[in-house]
Amino acid sequence: MRGQYASGVVARRDVERRTLGELDDVLRAGPPAEDLFRESGRVLTAALGFDAVCWHLNDPVTGLVSTVQSDELDLSGFALAIELATAFDDVTTFDKIRGSGELADTISRATGGRPQVSVRYREQLRPLGYGDELRANFDAQGGLWGCAAFLRDEGRGHFRPEELRLARVAARRIGVALRDLHVPDGSGAELATLPAVAVLGPDNALVAVDEGAESVIADLTAGATVRGAPAPFLVVAHRARQGLPAKTRVRTSAGTWLVAHASLLERRADGPVAVVVTEATPAELVPVVLVSYGLTAREQEVALHAVRGHTTARIARLLGVAQVTVQDHLKSIFAKTGTRSRRELVAHLITANLAQHR
Repeated sequence: MRGQYASGVVARRDVERRTLGELDDVLRAGPPAEDLFRESGRVLTAALGFDAVCWHLNDPVTGLVSTVQSDELDLSGFALAIELATAFDDVTTFDKIRGSGELADTISRATGGRPQVSVRYREQLRPLGYGDELRANFDAQGGLWGCAAFLRDEGRGHFRPEELRLARVAARRIGVALRDLHVPDGSGAELATLPAVAVLGPDNALVAVDEGAESVIADLTAGATVRGAPAPFLVVAHRARQGLPAKTRVRTSAGTWLVAHASLLERRADGPVAVVVTEATPAELVPVVLVSYGLTAREQEVALHAVRGHTTARIARLLGVAQVTVQDHLKSIFAKTGTRSRRELVAHLITANLAQHR
């Protein structure tokens, strides 16, 4: 028995090494996010044992979902997923997984083998024939780059601990690859006449758009919409109905950052919602630029204070740390952004902002 167990462990480790090696090959090639997700899924399918997966890009600063992609699922279910996420305090939400300090978790592990405790399992997964869900956050170097939900058919049992461990390792590597896709390169281009306006009905179906919104929707969805609306429109509309902050950043195919903001037209949660899309302002873009370079949360704070012209002594007082600590953070910031001084840092951030508005 001991020999069989040892051989089983060796075999699993061999599978993990091969899987991660193939995944690294995919990620090193630096494909666009849509291809990165599809190829990552192809590599991970056998090792993780999932039957369907839904991939998302996020606003890297807030973590709000900005895209939805799946080759196996009917994306009309995404609307219900948003409703459940905003209306109920469920297990293994992406935010709760992030708060636990882990990159991935499963409903079966979080509920002690009783997935029926989860409202998401009862209302969405089980009716579709799924018995477990593994969610992963693609967080890396301070950014919340994307996430995914891997689903397993009910008859195949729960995700096993070794599969969860592999998912956590893979999630970190995918997060780093997504971060690299977001590093500013000056390739941003104007998408359409902005601001753009769209109206979603009480059921969040798209009911009216202007010309700019038509162009935005075509760029953000590549044909994948839910009730005619792209993922970020649905996310901010649901949040507006819940009285939550209803603004998110989203990146176009040309690399330009936009901001989608939703508001209730009749001040009623069950009424129509207007979604206004604008280009990200410098103030909205700077946090994205900083996190794209892998700055930690504390380094981002120091960098923002430095950009505002605060002295080292003032930054130290504001953050409650020693001046030498601030100086150490600045050295790290300069190294990561390829600058040598505060003046160069400010100029670099201005350049990155201007690149997005060409």
